[in-house]
Amino acid sequence: MIDLKKFFIRSMTPARSRDREPDSGYHPSDRSSHGLEVEYQVLIANKFRRWGISPSCVTIEVKQLGRAPDGFDVFIGMIRLTHWHRVSALRVLIGLPLLEGKVRKSVRATWLADVSHFAGLWLHASEQMQLTGELQDLIALHAPLSNARAPATGCQEPSPHYPPSTGDGNASEPSMSEAAG
Repeated sequence: MIDLKKFFIRSMTPARSRDREPDSGYHPSDRSSHGLEVEYQVLIANKFRRWGISPSCVTIEVKQLGRAPDGFDVFIGMIRLTHWHRVSALRVLIGLPLLEGKVRKSVRATWLADVSHFAGLWLHASEQMQLTGELQDLIALHAPLSNARAPATGCQEPSPHYPPSTGDGNASEPSMSEAAG
């Protein structure tokens, strides 16, 4: 049921101040944001579970990066790929942009968006991860480093970070073992 008193008070409040008022008791001036890391971690872990990403091959850590100019704390999800599990690892590596979009959408749908900012998911491959060469084989098959296949769309300009191609497909481009090494 609608509380008319709250409705009229809210409608008389200027929009600028109304947008800054959080819907919960947490205020960004409090330094007790430690509980928010747990909330973000649970939200990210649930999304990973729904995507079928094995908890044995990734770790999720949420860190506070600092404060935004509006006073809200900024959090980031640190994803560490620790073990090679083909399906899970490929879902994380290839699907990271989609996965991050889903997490952002979930954050916006919760009270977390009212009291903090989400800076995204950052991926790190652990030094302990043992690759069997399968990742190199998949890259060679689906995204070869030679000029054998032209780019699907865009990216026609040579990157200043890579040597220019000579057109013969291998003169100035590294082999897969050189690129991976």
